[in-house]
Amino acid sequence: MEAVQGVESLAGGDGRHHVSRTLGTALLISVGYIDLGKWVAAVDAGARFGYDLVLLVLFFNFSAVLNQYLCTCIGMVTGKNLAEISHQEYSQFICVGLGLQAGMSLFTSELTMILGIAVGYNLVFDQDDFITAIIFACLVINVLPYIFSPRDKRMAGTLNACIAGFTILCFVLGLLVSQPEIPLHVNVMFPKFSGESAYSLMALMGANIMSHNFYVHSSIVQVQKSHVHTVGGLFHDHLFSILFTFTGVFLVNYILLSSAAAESSHNVIHTFHDAVELMNEIFTSSMAPLVLLAVLLFSSHIIALTSVIASHVVTEHFFGVNISLFAHHVLLKLLSMIPAIYSAKVAGSEGVYQLIILCPVIQAFTLPSSIIPIFRIASSRWIMGNYTVSLRVEILAFLSFCLTLFINIIFAAEILFGDSAWTNSVKGNTETPVLIPHAVLILMSCASIAFALFLAATPLKSSGREAETQELCVHSQRGAPEEIQSAGPETLDVCHPRGVKISC
Repeated sequence: MEAVQGVESLAGGDGRHHVSRTLGTALLISVGYIDLGKWVAAVDAGARFGYDLVLLVLFFNFSAVLNQYLCTCIGMVTGKNLAEISHQEYSQFICVGLGLQAGMSLFTSELTMILGIAVGYNLVFDQDDFITAIIFACLVINVLPYIFSPRDKRMAGTLNACIAGFTILCFVLGLLVSQPEIPLHVNVMFPKFSGESAYSLMALMGANIMSHNFYVHSSIVQVQKSHVHTVGGLFHDHLFSILFTFTGVFLVNYILLSSAAAESSHNVIHTFHDAVELMNEIFTSSMAPLVLLAVLLFSSHIIALTSVIASHVVTEHFFGVNISLFAHHVLLKLLSMIPAIYSAKVAGSEGVYQLIILCPVIQAFTLPSSIIPIFRIASSRWIMGNYTVSLRVEILAFLSFCLTLFINIIFAAEILFGDSAWTNSVKGNTETPVLIPHAVLILMSCASIAFALFLAATPLKSSGREAETQELCVHSQRGAPEEIQSAGPETLDVCHPRGVKISC
């Protein structure tokens, strides 16, 4: 697949025009946050809780920016992707766990992409046949990567970056045009965590942070080989590009959430048709369904490419399986078709709606354990050398992990012992269709928390080597200071595998 190889070569170059090299990768990553599942999560949360969760959406967005930036630093400094380094630094058991969680994030992302196109198809053609719409979606997302695939890799990468930028621009401008009076709520209070809002919090968190994108970003930028004096400039350009694109993502989520809060007057969305009516009130233009479908089609093309990269990286380094890019592309689509058709066949439009909201919740399960390797690797002097993150950034990354873990714990406690409306729905006590058994959700939630705590208590393999190297350097300096000084910088290569000085 030339399009995938073009995406991987997009970050390459001669070291000049840093912004053009960094903005393209940031656009490709941010398109992954433009699908119907993310929008529905924001609209549903706004309709249920008003403006109470706006501040948390901002925190989630900042956490995504921070972790994506750290992944770019890791990829550029080491020349390896996050999965490759994790394979070297953790046991096989942990690697399998990380691989399964990344695969689950990938699977749910593909599933929401298919369901989103199916919903857009029905809205444009005024139909209610989800089976036909899902088949249409699967055909389109399998054909588009070959339509937008020039033979020249660099041209393919540039074309896909332009498509990503055009998609984001169209959606943001379209949303702003359809909302001439954006509701601004200045009295934003610190959110109150509760069991009733736990489901919406998980959906919003999974909609704003996706763990498989960490592996994609580090894989794309690992080809950027620059002179040591320009690495700092590349870091800054990547940070600017990520902030720029994710600001647009937050703007979209804020408009959807606040518009839903203003239009619904805190009325709860009970059915799929309630959600459609509320979306029609938000998107006032008659062309909105057509623009929505076009945005979903273009975004699905970019998501399909980045998903193939993530699938290839995860299966190769976590499971030791190396198959063709075409096989990754087809398998992801086939596996995603099964639950999509099943939910539409068994539960109809209500089942599709519940599945669209459930997918970000499942993605949120994977976040705590996916963040741990990032800040551990980024703060390791053995791996990063002189480019280790500062203590302040390390603390921010740790707080990001604590936030994701805390919300997962609230969700687990509510689903185990709570009696809120959504727990009764999950248990099957209401007329809402149950797509995943209550016991399975409990098992997934508790397993993800336990795995995150286990991973947090497990150090990197290189941490022991780093301590030994520090001790060896101190011993050598005390035993033969004159020899070390006369040996020059060559002695430092013995102290660190990357030839970078370690403070002793």
